[in-house]
Amino acid sequence: MKLLTLETQWHGGETVVAFGMFDGVHRGHMELMRKANELAALHDLTSVVYTFSSHPMATYAPERVPPQLDTRSERIRSIARMGIDVAVLRPFNRAYASQSPEEFVRSFCDALHPKHVVVGFNYSFGSRGAGKAEDMIRLGQQYGFETHVVGEVTMGGAPVSSTRIREAVLKGDITEANALLGGAYTLCGVVERGKQLGRRLDFPTANLAVSKGKAIPARGVYAAMACLRGEWYMAAVNIGNHPTAPGGAMTVEANLLDYDGGDCYGCHMRVQLYARLREERKFDSLEALREEVMRNRDQVRALFAGMADKH
Repeated sequence: MKLLTLETQWHGGETVVAFGMFDGVHRGHMELMRKANELAALHDLTSVVYTFSSHPMATYAPERVPPQLDTRSERIRSIARMGIDVAVLRPFNRAYASQSPEEFVRSFCDALHPKHVVVGFNYSFGSRGAGKAEDMIRLGQQYGFETHVVGEVTMGGAPVSSTRIREAVLKGDITEANALLGGAYTLCGVVERGKQLGRRLDFPTANLAVSKGKAIPARGVYAAMACLRGEWYMAAVNIGNHPTAPGGAMTVEANLLDYDGGDCYGCHMRVQLYARLREERKFDSLEALREEVMRNRDQVRALFAGMADKH
């Protein structure tokens, strides 16, 4: 997939453009991209995703930006996985945000030469989001592209949305979040030094430095798969403050099962969460905590063995 910072960097032919924020590329977003790819294949065009490099709210009220489901690199990875040809991750600033809906349409038409545009049913564009899906249909007739509006995707009787997924993640309902995402919720970062508590328990852990602004699940222990140095390991991931051995900030620590690769400080690690095993709690002693860690490791093995049996 070709990655562009500005739509004006596109010097190719005619395109199909899918618009959206694409935070936590979920089942609704996937429908938009599938439609774009389908139209591109049918008409021999290039499929493009047009989005922003940061949340628009960061320009006006940074303190109101919600925790993000994807970092920039995670979002790029998810879009690329859908088979999109080109992604535009455009910076969002006040001058750009002040464009009228028609100015916005004219600018992307001049740059991307769209023959088809794909938007969600609730898409808005232009200054203060004044433009709606029906305006894109009207402006498309004026500027020479056909607009395709993708309807609401629902699960469990409610719409699939980044807001709904974020709420599930923050309360620790990873099963719900994954169902809406159509894949596992992921945390990525570099392994850094922690409290060394895992070593005292005889279970060394990898302490993950997660990007600021990322939505972190509620405190507790989670069953996960972790990718380190290109290899995948089952893992019991603790998110919290270690009330049994207090001190320091909240951490994300992965106890990798069957890992014997030694020191991994400074390595990049990707952790995919699959289920919450328990809430965070305080134990009477480190020995009691160690016994619980053993139980959690067994739970992780049982969970993934059960998933393998289903497949």
